[in-house]
Amino acid sequence: MDAVKNKKILILGAGKSGVSAARLAVFYGASGVVLSDEKPLGRWDDSALALEKEGVVFEADGHKDESFLNADIIVISPGIAVKPAWADMAQRHNKELIGEIEFAFRAVPVPGPKIIAITGTNGKTTASALMFEILKAHAGGRAAVAGNIGIPFCDIAAKAGQYDYIVLETSSFQLETIKRFRPHIAVILNITEDHLDRYASMQAYAEAKARIFENQTDGDFLLLNAGDRFTSIMASMSGSSKVFFSAYKPLNDGYYFEGDEFIKNVFGKRQPLFSARGIKLIGRHNYENILPCLIISDILGFDMKKTAEAAASFKGLPHRIEFVAEAGGKLYYNDSKGTTVDSVLKAVNSFSENTALILGGREKNTYFEALKNLLPGSVKLIIAIGESRDKVESIFADKTEVAKADSMAAAVQVASQREDIRVVLLSPACASFDMFKNYEQRGNEFKKQVMRVAGQ
Repeated sequence: MDAVKNKKILILGAGKSGVSAARLAVFYGASGVVLSDEKPLGRWDDSALALEKEGVVFEADGHKDESFLNADIIVISPGIAVKPAWADMAQRHNKELIGEIEFAFRAVPVPGPKIIAITGTNGKTTASALMFEILKAHAGGRAAVAGNIGIPFCDIAAKAGQYDYIVLETSSFQLETIKRFRPHIAVILNITEDHLDRYASMQAYAEAKARIFENQTDGDFLLLNAGDRFTSIMASMSGSSKVFFSAYKPLNDGYYFEGDEFIKNVFGKRQPLFSARGIKLIGRHNYENILPCLIISDILGFDMKKTAEAAASFKGLPHRIEFVAEAGGKLYYNDSKGTTVDSVLKAVNSFSENTALILGGREKNTYFEALKNLLPGSVKLIIAIGESRDKVESIFADKTEVAKADSMAAAVQVASQREDIRVVLLSPACASFDMFKNYEQRGNEFKKQVMRVAGQ
């Protein structure tokens, strides 16, 4: 990456992405690397502190204007919102301000691996993980997965020449700061209300998602959900080849799910691909995660039988409608990753049995009224937790029975004592930071309490 050699690099954020970007900058011969974070040095992870041995300079307790002015390239971590003052400073002083995804992309050789980028409000981690499993079935060790799934793109960028395919889970935060990033295949699973604590409007959020295809050409592919409200306008904006999918309705031109089959219907030819019988992922919304993977397999010329086998063996990911246990005649499911109204609706609609829904936490401008209006009658009890539990009670009390709990242990205990409940579902529609470090810790605590109730 000649653009980095002998350049001064400022990296904002000393978390996983920032540390990875710093390593990549050192690897490619940057003349100086500054790693900057708002946290005091005593709160930095060991992985960040270890970079001192590689000549990385640390800047703790905030980002200093001097560091911006001294840098040639500024790399911002996805968890940090670009401040207008930073963008203005970069423009006025001819500094390049990019994100970690863009920084890594520039290290990928051309020609090189085919990049498959997947975004969406819900389902992108599941779809990315499934696509990786399918690629491994066809290409073995010549496939990699990175991005928002937990492995920074910079971690694999320097060795990208080893791969034929790279799957990237990309968030709106990561896409905000791209310039040249161009995936061969881009997927937008869905766009629903989320992150309105960061974006001024749904339009602004959708525009960030749409950046995934802004550099594509007619030799690239854009896969779009036919049922999403932003699809028609995004299709009109894209210069790449569009392919549509739906798990809820037949398409005259596209891929869809009907009955119990995944179906390809293009150029006037309807072709069943394989049956959903044996698929371990629960819920029709998960079929919307599977469909783009089938399209990608077709685009890449893969054997569909082998793709179907990989899809059937995929067990899903933790904290996403994850089956925990059966105890006392109840089925317990952990959907701690369900932090939006749309994801909660998809989770509750996966079950027809009487359900107790554990709901609440730290709001992200959550529109609980929409959830109330669409909540199925199978939800017989809501157990409200976290900072929003009083609000949840006030909104839902005239819809269904509501109980409040001040801990996950109390919530599980309340659910376990209800004889009329068959399914107990943690799907909170909120962030976890009021009670837990992250959604993983919240989900793990739920599983711990379920095991306690089950006597295991």
